[in-house]
Amino acid sequence: MSLPLLLVVVAVFLCLGSEASTTAYFSAWREANPAWVPAVRLYTDWGNPALYLVYAGMLYLGVTRGRADLTARALAYLAAQLLVSLAIERVLKIGLGRPRPGVGGPFVPFSLDAAHNSMPSGHTTEMTVQTASLALFAKSLALPLCLGAALALMGLSRLMLGAHHPTDLLGGLALGSLGGLMTTRLAPRLAARLAPLLARFHDTTGSTGKKGTC
Repeated sequence: MSLPLLLVVVAVFLCLGSEASTTAYFSAWREANPAWVPAVRLYTDWGNPALYLVYAGMLYLGVTRGRADLTARALAYLAAQLLVSLAIERVLKIGLGRPRPGVGGPFVPFSLDAAHNSMPSGHTTEMTVQTASLALFAKSLALPLCLGAALALMGLSRLMLGAHHPTDLLGGLALGSLGGLMTTRLAPRLAARLAPLLARFHDTTGSTGKKGTC
């Protein structure tokens, strides 16, 4: 699943060289192709929220149909996303203080300035948690490949918009992968605890429904 994003980063370094050259190239691309920038920005802004809907649907189906496995995956993902994307990632961004492309200058550790919160890429981290949490439960290669392509496009969009350096994407990939692993480890444990609760809930609601029809 991570291969497409890795190929994007490798291709950028092979074709463009340094990170400074990458920044200059995509800055020139934005100036030469202003009509494409809104489309890229649309994907970078809404790619992550679109996958929230997948997990919301998973949680809904899990609860309404008594599927402990689906409910557990959705809740495990939520826990991983909160821990990795809202806590660890934010600490790293602020603690490292890496300047974003075009900002220049040295690292400014413990900076609250967004211009010095480049490493790791938050969008990439978040989508890696989302896609890994789905791909690791897949039963065929088709889903991981599609999710990997979506992740690679997210990373590329961050480069195209000048929001991140290529190595920021690698940092996001590594951190987000930990979130995906957390989901796979946590979901079975949650499912074991949720199964009797969901069964009891459906037995109760089923009994109530039967009484209402008498």
